[in-house]
Amino acid sequence: MMIDQIARVLANLSLALDYSGEIIDSDEIVRIQEIMGADMQALDPESRKMLSDAFRRIAPEYDGIFREAVENMPEDFGLEDEDLD
Repeated sequence: MMIDQIARVLANLSLALDYSGEIIDSDEIVRIQEIMGADMQALDPESRKMLSDAFRRIAPEYDGIFREAVENMPEDFGLEDEDLD
């Protein structure tokens, strides 16, 4: 599914930022992820639901803490915030 590929790209980017260590300034990481979250929250409710479901579907492709991080992305990026509807 195309939405799974999009979720995979977003997950990989987010994980790369989160686990970049000292390579990227931590304030810049937060800023980038806030922008990503705002863009995802701007999706229509059906698209947010599809993306949330896709993150959960692809999470088993990752190991350990990465799997947990991907499972938590719908909540972390505010995709399931009902105030957005």
